[in-house]
Amino acid sequence: MQTAARETILLVEDEPAVRQLFAQALVREGYSVFEARNGQEAMRLFDQHGDSIDMLLTDLRMPYMGGAELAHQLRGRRRSLKLLCISGYPGNLDDELAVDFLAKPFSRDTLLRRFAKFSTSSHTIERRGAALCRVVPRSPR
Repeated sequence: MQTAARETILLVEDEPAVRQLFAQALVREGYSVFEARNGQEAMRLFDQHGDSIDMLLTDLRMPYMGGAELAHQLRGRRRSLKLLCISGYPGNLDDELAVDFLAKPFSRDTLLRRFAKFSTSSHTIERRGAALCRVVPRSPR
């Protein structure tokens, strides 16, 4: 499932093994990946490389700065930034932020299919109204 577009992803995940697994899968598919352990690191990376970052993939629950706050800040700086949030504990999803969401655990193939969808579409996830969050159910094991 090699991607035609070589997009750059800012991957923000506080669990090292999970971050490494996601990064390896995305790089194997041709994506460029910047990795951050938390929202503060992600902000620094975005300050340095923001013009080249096409998409934010962030866990919602992290120390120092959570994914929702990070997404708000980065989308405030660049509204066209594509966004995919992930969490094993989504709680109340932020209804003011246009979010595509994957519930952990999910398969590598599920993640790659979602990224392929973003790569082949020109939309920037800007929706209005009640349907701002779409939860993707867990795949059967």
